[in-house]
Order: sequence, then structure tokens, then C-alpha cells
Amino acid sequence: MKKLSIKFLPGVLFILLLIGSSRESAAQTIPPNRLNQKDQKQTFIINNCISDLNDFRKLVDAAGPLKKFGTVQINIGTLADKSFYEIPEGGNPWNEYASNNATLFKFFPDPKIAPFLPAGFVAKNRQLLLDKAKILRENGMEAAFFANEPGFLPSAFFEKYPQLRGPRVDHPRRSNVACFSPCMSVKEMQDIYASMMSELLKNAPEIKSFYFKTNDAGSGNCWSDWLYSGPNGPGSCKGETTGQRIQELFSSIQKGVTMANSKLDIYLSFPQGSSNFSDSERNDIQKRLPENCYFKSTPAHEIKSIGTAFSSMYPVTGICDVLSLLDDLNRIDNQKQQTIFISFNAYYNRGNEGSEIEELLLGLLEDHLLDKPSNVVPVSQKLHEYCLAWAGKKDADNLYDAFLLLNEAFKFRNSNLGNISGINWNVAARMINRPLVAVPQRLSKEEEAYFLPYIFNVSTEEARMDYIDIQGGRWTTSPDSIKSYLKKLKQICSKLESIIPSARNKDFIQNLPVALKVHSSLVRSCGNFAEAQRIRDNNKEKLNGTIHRPDKEGSWTGDTDLLKFNTVMRDELDNTAELAEVLQQGGINLLCLAKDNAHEDCFLLGSGIIAQLKNKQKIMLDHWRDIEGYMTTPFK
Repeated sequence: MKKLSIKFLPGVLFILLLIGSSRESAAQTIPPNRLNQKDQKQTFIINNCISDLNDFRKLVDAAGPLKKFGTVQINIGTLADKSFYEIPEGGNPWNEYASNNATLFKFFPDPKIAPFLPAGFVAKNRQLLLDKAKILRENGMEAAFFANEPGFLPSAFFEKYPQLRGPRVDHPRRSNVACFSPCMSVKEMQDIYASMMSELLKNAPEIKSFYFKTNDAGSGNCWSDWLYSGPNGPGSCKGETTGQRIQELFSSIQKGVTMANSKLDIYLSFPQGSSNFSDSERNDIQKRLPENCYFKSTPAHEIKSIGTAFSSMYPVTGICDVLSLLDDLNRIDNQKQQTIFISFNAYYNRGNEGSEIEELLLGLLEDHLLDKPSNVVPVSQKLHEYCLAWAGKKDADNLYDAFLLLNEAFKFRNSNLGNISGINWNVAARMINRPLVAVPQRLSKEEEAYFLPYIFNVSTEEARMDYIDIQGGRWTTSPDSIKSYLKKLKQICSKLESIIPSARNKDFIQNLPVALKVHSSLVRSCGNFAEAQRIRDNNKEKLNGTIHRPDKEGSWTGDTDLLKFNTVMRDELDNTAELAEVLQQGGINLLCLAKDNAHEDCFLLGSGIIAQLKNKQKIMLDHWRDIEGYMTTPFK
């Protein structure tokens, strides 16, 4: 794919734009209105969850041009495979959260922890990390390591070392078993963490930043306010504040850095907002930070975060609100030393953004950093100049309008659709592939087998019966707002499809309308299931009663809710057929999917999604008339 970064004089559409010049050719003659690159010393930390070395090399190549502005660090704390050993027999939804997350002990476990982990699992993780470190070293880059700490440990570990048991960290409404993290107030545990960090840095000295999240998705600290099961831990450390505990964790890591004779910057809760703390805890943490440890962005150490819409679009890749991204880039001051976190992965490390979007973002960032502050122009003007480069003079306006409409649509979505997210609604609740029927209890075990075990719910009955039970809570949305949102997306797709024949950057421009169609279908399912559940709630007694023949009295309308439900059911049937067609025509390449049946889980769709969609349609048709055993059809 052609490089997307375009060197341009804002306000002047010179010839480089018209011929769509590549990043390399333009970089040979930087215009006089560009910054002196030697004055820029940013640190770029790129977060990803890539486990394939070829894909990792693509990311390294795309990030290469940023080296002229400072230090480029790429996360190498990615597991080679899912932590299958963490999933208890019979499954447990909560354990799925952390099964793809990195912790220090999954790479370089202390001798006390190692016996409780599969040796082959650890060896593969370590080898992947070392291979990535080598690639970065060969390309003049540094490494970073992202983790969940302190991560929960196997129960057998605490049986042998009960003095090290810390807080319960699982979510009571989302877990069938209790899971515990270690207590970081115990010196023995502090020494273990120092040892693991030392081994990590001795083996991969390329690592210069360690950043982590905590109190969420598999990790936690004793007596913290926002632990999911409430503040808890051993009585021996109850008197300490959360700030003191985090200070002890930082200090343990720093001790390991010293043991390895290395240097390391340590960041908590980056990418931004990834940890759960109360306001008082946040203030306490900030006051107690050791040297080279960071929690909030401050004037002395500014930290910025940028990324695409991938986490909110998951499981769909290839969607980028370019106008919003350009606006975010304006928050990066190329006259200051800043740490810039760039995120390309989805929640819980279940997927990574496509290489075309990675390259797009990094190219736009490069252009932004090359511009002088005096050369700043409105983002709308800058967007139009990019559109000219990407689509040519003939279609630049159409592409520009499409991006403006996309930005407006996303703003509408954020304001009106509630807390819809693809990873929770479409994937973890399996709205994408489960059948929408009026009486779910009439499905056979065979009909449920391909979707029900993957719904994130500790109660099989709630997973079966409540369409809008999202991870043990009830989330809502507005079906009418969803319809308005879908109309906006349809208009955008039409504009994008009209410019494809002349678009210079084929992959990015061609993929976007396809990705938006897949996204539209998933959101449409959310609206249908929400409306279907509302009707089911309003007729709960009828639909949970006995099957019976309809009344004898004639009616042209019958039960109006029956007609409403049939309308919703028909729309979901059509929606499913349309989605299957889009996926069969290439859209499947824009979905994050499990590589095989063993890796399908609550947060990752199966590789056989198209066959599952067709099965969904069949089951819906087989049960189309179930509702007529409980409610009255029109007849005369």
C-alpha cells in the first residue's frame, strides 16, 4: 500500500498533493516552513497486541519515520497465546478478561511462581518478546512493556504461600470463582516483583518504559476503594493508603531496574483512564510518586494519548474518524518534550487495528510534527487538503464531505445511543450471531450450543432469557436513535463508494465503506435486540405462560405487540442476511476473529461467523411462529 503521509504547505495545494507523493520522496526536500527536527525530543509509546512477527514488522516500518522526532518505543508485552490455564473447568466469564493480558510472571516468573505456570506457555511468551526486542534493536527503536499488575495468581500458589495472598479481585456478578492478587505490602512479594523486573530487563534491555493498569480485568491492590468485590485484603496491611501501596509497587519495580543496572520510566493508568481509583486515591497516588514514575500528565512531564476509534468499533477494523484524529493531533505540541501514547488495540487485547489505519495515523502524526506552530491551519482545511491527495481533484469534495458526516455521526452516536459498545453488546452478548426469537426457552440445547456458552454471564438462564443483560447488568439504548444513526452511516457509505474508482489510496478508501456497513449491521442488531426485549418485558406473563390456542373472537389487529415483535424479528432476519453477504464479499477481513474454535471466547468471535449467521437465520425461521402460542394473531 502507498504511504499515506502527505507533505503539504497548508493553504497551498502544490504539485505533491496532486500526484499523491509518498512519504519517502517528499521527505527528501522538506519545505522551509517545517521544523528543525533536531529540536524535537518526543517519546512515542505504541500500544498493540500483535503476536504475529510479520505484522509486528509492518508496525515497526510504519513507525520508523517518527524516529527523527525522538524516541520510538513499541510494546512487546504481548502473550504468544491465550492463558488457557487460567480458565477453570467448565469455564468462567470473568477469567476471560485477563486471559490475553500480560503480567511480569507470564514472561519471567520468580522461582516461587514458576512451578504454578505451564512452562511451555511461559517459554513461548518469552521467545516472542525476545524476537520483538531483536527487531526493534535492528531498527534503532526501543521497547515498552504493558501489563496488568499486580495480576491474580493461581489458587495453588496461595495455598503454598498463604502469607502472600492479597485482595479478591474478581467481579462477584461476573465470576463463579474467587480470584486473588498478591499483597504488595509484604516484603517477600516486593522482592519477587523486583526479581521478575530484573530478569525482564536483563533479557530485554531494549525495554525503557513499563506501563500498567490495575484494579481491573485481573489485577488489584489491597483495600482499594473500587475493587469489584469491595475494599478487601489481609488485616495486616489495612492501615496503609492506596497511595502507599502503589508507591510500594513502584519501588519494587524500581529495585528490579537497579538490579538490572538499567533505566526505566514507569507509567500507571496509561493508556489514559485504564485503572479504577477514587478521586481521593488518585490524589494520594500522585503525591507519593517515586522518581521516574508517572500517573497524571503534569507541566513537568506532559503525557498525551491518541488512537483511532477501534475500541468503540470492535470487532470491526478499518474505521477512522480522520477529522477527530486531526483535532487530537493538535493537542501534541511539537515544541515541547512530551510522552505520546498511541493505541491500536482493543479492550482485553482481543484484536489490533488494521495496518492501513496504523499507517494512516502514524503518517498524519508525522506531518503534524513537521509543521511549525506558525503554520497551523484549521483542521477542516487540513482535512480537505488530505482528501485532495487521497482521492484526486475530482472526488476530493465527496471524500471531504464523507469525513465530515462521519465525524457528525460519531458525535450523534456518543450523545444518543447510550453505552453501546461492540465488544459488550455484539460480541460478549453475542447479538451478532444469536437468534432473535420471542420465546428463547423453546430453543433446543443443540440450537443454543454455538452461541450460548460464549455469552458473558454467570447465569445460563439470564444469558438465555434477557437480551440486554450485559455482563450481569442491564444496559439500554434507544432504537429510534439507532435508526437515525444508521441513516447517517448509509449516506456516508454512498459518498465513499462513489469515489472508489478514482481513489489513489485504494486499501484505506475501499475498506472504509465496507467496514461501516459491517459496523452498521452490528449496531442495527443492538437496536433490534433492545426493542425485542422491551416487548418481551411488556408481555412477560404471556410469554412465560403455557402454550395455548388463540381466542375465537375475530380481530383485524390481533395482539399489537405480536405484530411489533414480528416486525423487529423480520428486520433482524434481513439484517443478518445482509451482514452475511457483506462478509462473504470481503468484509470478513475487517473482523477480529478467533484463529480456530479453541480460541473463540466471550470477547472473540469464532472463525466460522458466516456459517453461524446462516444458522441464526435458520433457527429464527424454525421458531418464527413460536409467539403465536402465547399471543393473538390478526384473523377474521
